[in-house]
Amino acid sequence: MKEERFEEFSGLISGIYRDIQKLKAKWTEPLGMKSVHIFWVYLLRNHPEGLSASELSRYSQTNRSLISRELKELIDLGYVTIGQPLVRRRHGQKLVLTQAGLQAAERISEISYGIQQRVSASISPEDLAVFYRTLQVLLKNFDRLTEEALPEAGV
Repeated sequence: MKEERFEEFSGLISGIYRDIQKLKAKWTEPLGMKSVHIFWVYLLRNHPEGLSASELSRYSQTNRSLISRELKELIDLGYVTIGQPLVRRRHGQKLVLTQAGLQAAERISEISYGIQQRVSASISPEDLAVFYRTLQVLLKNFDRLTEEALPEAGV
């Protein structure tokens, strides 16, 4: 028997995404950040040598123009600064966290870990490992599928 589960899958993923967005908004507001900034700060925390805007875009799978529009806000908040220039032009310069940015990143990490612990408390470590491996495979498959030209009637 063939079972159609795409609608259920899509609904579950959408529901989780909505809840994550609500949580992000709730705990980024006191930091003066938007939820879109969180992963960028996290990435910069993990790359103390800094990342260019292009690298930040690639690692976060975020549109480069969105990063360009939003980056000024993180700089104005004092969380991010432009590191030592690699070349004399602005393009390609590394973005690094300031001391305030590092503190915010640590706070984000603490909150994220707490949320992660609460939502996965009733799931065994083995099941979580399978879940994350499965999500990684699904993401690769969806990425590949979005790159293909889909036929008119059926995938």
